Amino acid sequence: MLRIDMHVHTSHSYDGLCSVEDAVKAAKAKGLNGIAITDHNTISGHHEAKKFSKRSFIIIPGVEISSADGHILGLGVNELVPQELSARETVKRIKEQGGIAIAAHPFALGRKPNLVYRAKFDAIEAFNSRALFFSNPLARRFAERNRFPMVAGSDAHHRDEIGLASTTLNCKPNIDSILEQIRRGETSISGRTLPLSIFLWRVFQRIPHRSYER
Repeated sequence: MLRIDMHVHTSHSYDGLCSVEDAVKAAKAKGLNGIAITDHNTISGHHEAKKFSKRSFIIIPGVEISSADGHILGLGVNELVPQELSARETVKRIKEQGGIAIAAHPFALGRKPNLVYRAKFDAIEAFNSRALFFSNPLARRFAERNRFPMVAGSDAHHRDEIGLASTTLNCKPNIDSILEQIRRGETSISGRTLPLSIFLWRVFQRIPHRSYER
């Protein structure tokens, strides 16, 4: 059995507070078998991540894309998909690379609630540790009612958050097998949300990063 956090940010994200190396160390310390690195609109961390991806620890190359309709996770991608395309076009370009497209935190507060209807997603992020209040139950209910495969991820921006949520799969320890297992819906998910006080403190920590974003 493999337990993988499917949504992790590093310092390659404008708001990430954790290096790739520290993310790997934190994941291993928490007993994870791997992580998906899904930085905001960049794949610049993929090359660095290759140094830490081994048979005993899997790093799935990914990205969190800001589409015109909401955030979309692309797993198993090696080419960057541009921002602000429609969800349909974004998903199409992810799949053209052999990757899988996942609706990220689709019912989180402040997000566009129609994302899940805008494209043919491979899976739904049914648990996200930063999606507070009613967001995760709504996402899981939607996935179950519409028979979507489900994944869970911490959406970690700090090393302490890695592993708060994870996806468990019974497959070979390689990226292709993991992606195929998700497509088939043969996953189980678990997680807990980040306490509101810590979430707000993390947002406060990120303010200087946002001030210099261009």
